Amino acid sequence: MLRTSINFHGKIFTDIKIMHKHLIISGHQGYIGSYFCDFLRRKGIKFSKFYFNKSQKNMYKFTHFFHFDFEIKMKKDSLSKNKFRILKILDICSRNKIKLIFPSTCTYRYNKLNKRISKKIFPINKYSRSKIQCEDKILECSKKKDLDYFIFRIFNVYGNNINNRWVVASLIKKLIKNKIIKLKYPENIRDFIHIEDLSKLFIKCINKNKSGIFEVGSGNAISIRNLALELRKILKVDSKIIDSKPFKSKINNFSKSNINLTKVSFSWKPRIKLKEGLKNIRF
Repeated sequence: MLRTSINFHGKIFTDIKIMHKHLIISGHQGYIGSYFCDFLRRKGIKFSKFYFNKSQKNMYKFTHFFHFDFEIKMKKDSLSKNKFRILKILDICSRNKIKLIFPSTCTYRYNKLNKRISKKIFPINKYSRSKIQCEDKILECSKKKDLDYFIFRIFNVYGNNINNRWVVASLIKKLIKNKIIKLKYPENIRDFIHIEDLSKLFIKCINKNKSGIFEVGSGNAISIRNLALELRKILKVDSKIIDSKPFKSKINNFSKSNINLTKVSFSWKPRIKLKEGLKNIRF
């Protein structure tokens, strides 16, 4: 069965075999989860919502589990909550032969020349530590119970609106509200991926049978200072931007994706340029 829809640029594209899949989604109220649900509705693709506090029957009918429900504001019990959730989902997926899609983090190590020195991500805070813990549990389950999975190590997501706590939304809120803003670590370099491009990748992965870990970003990077200057121009505000010292953080001051494997594996690439994506944010 074929299904057509309108993409970010208003063009028609066609999805094949999607209607034969049955999706279930946790964390549908979060930033990425809620947008992905709206994305699926736009495309006419049915899905179900997963609730940890409710008993859900007939899980065997689902083919793909998108696990977006994750504690971001890390409290004392957040690590244990995230661990409990991933273990519960792994049990459901392994028993019912459901493929798991898990969005992870991208805290790679780089040297002074901004060259990546490790294929592994490392914990820079409780959030990244929790993501790594979940990744480890997924890989462990995959070996023991033949679980199918995709782990997407996602770089900085932006787009749609500013109802989130991430970098772009935070800068927009400050620029709108304040005449003077002080930038924290203005020379830190970051890679940004639009939430529409991310959602398209999620759709692409549904028809793929392989398992693995893949990076998701634009493949380009920009300093926090230049990002703030670009946003000030787009917003047409006269806020004064001041650099705060230190200009770079001691760790994680550079971040740039390598999406070659992702592009080849899913026949996907990000389409929305940063300037274009920033102009279309609702605030």
